[in-house]
Amino acid sequence: MSPAGIYAATLTPFDGDLRPDPALAIPYYRGLLENGCDGLNVLGTTGESMSIGTADRVAYMEALAQALPRERLMAGTGASALSDAVTLTRACLDAGYSAALVIPPFYYRDMGDDGIVRFFDALFSRVQPRERSIMLYNFPRMSGTTFTPELVSRLLVAFPGVICGLKDSSNKLELEIALHDLDASLAIFPGSEALLASARTNGFAGCISGSVCLWPSQAQQAWRSGEPRALEAVEVLRDSLEGRPLIGTVRARVAQEQRNPAWLRSIPPL
Repeated sequence: MSPAGIYAATLTPFDGDLRPDPALAIPYYRGLLENGCDGLNVLGTTGESMSIGTADRVAYMEALAQALPRERLMAGTGASALSDAVTLTRACLDAGYSAALVIPPFYYRDMGDDGIVRFFDALFSRVQPRERSIMLYNFPRMSGTTFTPELVSRLLVAFPGVICGLKDSSNKLELEIALHDLDASLAIFPGSEALLASARTNGFAGCISGSVCLWPSQAQQAWRSGEPRALEAVEVLRDSLEGRPLIGTVRARVAQEQRNPAWLRSIPPL
């Protein structure tokens, strides 16, 4: 079953050595699941995954899987190095996560669609992912690649039954509609709760957002009820963060809520 609903793209807490701290994360993540989140996207952009070494990402995924409902977790497993993406994706799926969220390699940006297809062919041939266990991660500002309808169509044909959906952090409604039209079973997730109204209107799966953790119950109420005032209230909350660095702002608010300054730690350069 594909992920659906309100997903928080979670912060990763770090210890004094700047390594992921599952002991701090687990009770906080559990609270998010109990207070409005249908699921969590760990080790994504908000979770600073690309600043964390592969071994530490694997250990963190495995620790979370031992303490939280794995069917409500997805993890970011993309990497520039194919071998790292293989290690991370295999670890995520072996740990029982509902999906691996894969951003394409992001250093050689002139690779074109052929290079992206070859990357996923190499990844899938090595990992052998189970049916509908891969989420594509569209974030062109960070990866240099756009999952256009043409590219996604090629991937769906080349790897039937593997891809369950796509997170779109470009938040472009026209693109999301075109991707949904390719295959109505694709779980399309905008990257902001400000877009929940259009997500409901167009039959998308929900949202995956780094700020949902600040108001999970309000986001869930808006998503389930569809009430215009509830949807507008969540949009206003998200818009209040515009112009501020998202990760730093969310860290500051979570540190205050949790009464724990450890949540303020980020790995350089953040």
